[in-house]
Amino acid sequence: MSSNPPQEHCCANKVIHTGTSTGSIKTIANLTCYVTSNYTPDSKKFLFIFSDIYGLELVNTQLVADTFASKLDYPVIIMDILNNKDVYIPGTDFNAWFANHPPELTTKICADFFNQFKIDHPNTTFLSGIGYCFGAKYLSHYLTSENPLIDVGAFAHPSFVSDEELEAINKPLIISCAEDDDIFSKDLRFKSEEILKKNKIHYQLDLYSNTTHGFSVRGDLNDPLVKYAAEKALIDQVYWFKFHEK
Repeated sequence: MSSNPPQEHCCANKVIHTGTSTGSIKTIANLTCYVTSNYTPDSKKFLFIFSDIYGLELVNTQLVADTFASKLDYPVIIMDILNNKDVYIPGTDFNAWFANHPPELTTKICADFFNQFKIDHPNTTFLSGIGYCFGAKYLSHYLTSENPLIDVGAFAHPSFVSDEELEAINKPLIISCAEDDDIFSKDLRFKSEEILKKNKIHYQLDLYSNTTHGFSVRGDLNDPLVKYAAEKALIDQVYWFKFHEK
């Protein structure tokens, strides 16, 4: 395993960020999505956010999407990959929640969405994607030679990505890592780096001190070191997407 499955002690913590998102909830390709305000069906470029266990309605993730849209100048879509917004509620049974979201279910949700998205948006020229924690696994499926839908990817504190899934990636990948992270530990970071290096993938792997799992989307922005890490990770991801943009 290149990253461990989600764990309650890492994933259950979140700090709600202040701010008002500017996008809206729409049905895109038969799936409920958050779309940024610059969305139009005839856009040729999109960024897809594969969310963590808190889904598309977490304002933190919406604010991140809005920032990406502003800096990239193309629409961002957060898909509901959690089976009708069945998000994790802190304090409830995490293992039961996780069991209700098996890989085969989430894989099918994503596949159905992208199959329809390609039909509805036939003129796209560039697609980027970012996966946070739970979502990284499912982004990985679209960065391969067998399923090359997405042109460039980013992981932020990934979880549940198997060695085989990482081995299959042949697209550029940036990984933003937390210093203190049982899910994507130092040993697993090194292992992932060796796999990407062996396969001659263009990759970037960044480690941020004084951070824990989830920092880039639900860290405490009142902590200046966490705020720096979250902002710097996003800046690097934007630069990464722009560098590889067609």
